[in-house]
This record gives sequence, structure tokens and C-alpha cells, in this order.
Amino acid sequence: MLAFYLSSLSGENDKGKFEKIYMNYRALMLSRAYEILKDGALAEDAAHNAFVRILKNIEKLDDPDSTKTKAYVMVVLENTAKTMYVKRGKQKIYELDESIPDNSNVERATELKLTAEAAAKKIAELPEKYRDILVLKFLNGLSDGEIASSLGISSAAVRKRTQRARERLSKLLGGVSFE
Repeated sequence: MLAFYLSSLSGENDKGKFEKIYMNYRALMLSRAYEILKDGALAEDAAHNAFVRILKNIEKLDDPDSTKTKAYVMVVLENTAKTMYVKRGKQKIYELDESIPDNSNVERATELKLTAEAAAKKIAELPEKYRDILVLKFLNGLSDGEIASSLGISSAAVRKRTQRARERLSKLLGGVSFE
């Protein structure tokens, strides 16, 4: 598959850069796409679509090993996978968990899942600059400094956007606090 991607690039510098991105992040991308889509074939499709988007913007990326590039790659992948999930018709996937011992655990697990789904839907409604901050910070586990570096803003701006994103998300969820 790598040869297919490289054939669409003309410059040797871009080819080298893309090859390094592909080798560094492919496994991580597939893993994250699988977490979102819960389907191996769809995860591969999401990674492929993300690589196509990355190809189109390869000249904007500098160092394939930088946290900025990693953050960009993961945001592209997550947005692609989430779009695929929504387009999939919002099908409900039910998995049987044999280890659940009683009804109280089932009720709590269902409540947590519904809360998480509601939060994910509301996060998708946030403006991109706030949504990306939340994704990079809480899903990818990047520090304020890493986020600042990857987005080209100050750490103070990251903290302020995080605060504003939490406030907006709290309002969207009817006053739920995120501390």
C-alpha cells in the first residue's frame, strides 16, 4: 500500500517524509480507528482515507517525528473515523459481556455508555479549535506544551482554550462539570 501512496507524490523529499509518517504512525492510526469504529476493515478504510488526506497536505508538514506531525496525523485520522462512524447510519452495535455479574452493574455500565455517547456528540458540536484541544489533550494524552507546539500557539492559549472548551461543553450537556 505504501508504494501506492508514494506513486502519487513527485518530490523525493515529500516521498521520504510521507514514508516516515506511514512507518511511524500506521499502527497507531489503525489502533485508534479500531477504538472508534470497532471493526477492523472499517479501521483500515479510515486509516487509508486519512493517509490520502495527509498526502494532499504533505508539503505543510515539516518533521515527520515531531509531536506537531503526530498530533496532525491523529486529528486527521480521528475526524475521518468519526465521519465514517456517523455515515455508517448510526447503527447500534451490541456486544455481549459474559463477565457482568448482576443487573446493577449493567445499569451503571449502560448509564456510563450513554453519558459518554452524549458527551462525544456534544464535543463534535464544539468549534474546531475547542474540539481539537479536547481531542489532543484527553484522547491523545498530550501535555499543554505538546499541544501548543503542534498547534503553533502558546501554552497559556492552550490552557485558556481548554477552559473555554470545558465551559462550552458543560453548557451543551446541561451544566455537567468537567474538573
